[in-house]
Amino acid sequence: MRSLYIHIPFCERKCLYCDFCSSVYTDEIKNKYVDKLIHEIQSKGTQEKLKSVFIGGGTPSLLDLIQINKIMDEVNKSFGIDKNTEVTIECNPNSIDEEKMIEYRKLGINRISLGVQVLDDEILKLIGRVHKCIDVYRVAEKISKYFDNYNFDIMIGLPNLSNLILKNTIQKLLEFKPTHISMYSLILEENTKLYELVKNKKIILPNDDEVVQQYELGMKILCENNFHRYEISNFCKCNFESKHNLNYWQCGEYYGVGLSAHSYLNNQRFCNTNNIYEYLESKDYEPVFLETLSNKEKIEERIMLGLRLEDGIDITNLKKELNYDLMSEKQTIINELIRKKFIIFENNRIKIYPDKFYISNQIIEQLI
Repeated sequence: MRSLYIHIPFCERKCLYCDFCSSVYTDEIKNKYVDKLIHEIQSKGTQEKLKSVFIGGGTPSLLDLIQINKIMDEVNKSFGIDKNTEVTIECNPNSIDEEKMIEYRKLGINRISLGVQVLDDEILKLIGRVHKCIDVYRVAEKISKYFDNYNFDIMIGLPNLSNLILKNTIQKLLEFKPTHISMYSLILEENTKLYELVKNKKIILPNDDEVVQQYELGMKILCENNFHRYEISNFCKCNFESKHNLNYWQCGEYYGVGLSAHSYLNNQRFCNTNNIYEYLESKDYEPVFLETLSNKEKIEERIMLGLRLEDGIDITNLKKELNYDLMSEKQTIINELIRKKFIIFENNRIKIYPDKFYISNQIIEQLI
């Protein structure tokens, strides 16, 4: 089964660290974009049942309910979704209210992902977020009334983020009984305002050792509260893994619609333009980039993404599906990594040791 990603590129204000394809647009552009998005969904529809739908951005909750209704209506017409399809919408605390939650549920949206980042107003202001802690509390208090499955996004590596602030953030969020928490590390991208501020020493970020300490602290608190780490940055209650993200990490196929959206279908990866005016004028959604993955690239991707998961990679499936014997090809390296307790080999699976997840990139590089 495939997944569908729907990109909404609108924001009230762009965060200082963000390099996603998103910006502030007029209401006229938003209306034209939604109409074009609906047309693209229709043009790519296959009537097949979807594993998951993810409405991301940007800030999808900035759209009004009529616009979300139109999008979901077309998804239902062009694809198949039912009670087992995970349908997620990303929301910011200042752009969602109880009315939207009620309507989202009526439209078949069954999962909320709330962008919290941190519960500290000074840090939120420093990184350019438009919400405050009180907005998070107001929204989080209501979510459980309408949703059985909801995620909070938090970040580590932020400027002025102390262990105490991180601890208080997680403990406070746990009071709202989320089923999933994503804990991402800030990545400093060159084409962002934050990059310039850090470069000019106007903002100081935690060093690598401090970020590792934050990660270990966050993981400890979450695991003590019965959250299972199933991927490097993702923690959930039992059976509440994100179906959509798992599909990416397990190299499953997916449709992408909207500005700059990526798709992976029939061994081809391709994406739409990231120029909104080109997108609005497009008639056939011709991709601006397309590649057919070689077997070598598929092997590398399977290893790279699979080792991000706590379950690791199944070397039997790797050999069966891609004709690649990882144990033979990398035997010396694997034996050394096992000896140093970086990886585990059991039940035909290779996994990274739980306490070595934060240096996974260095481990993965040796196996691809």
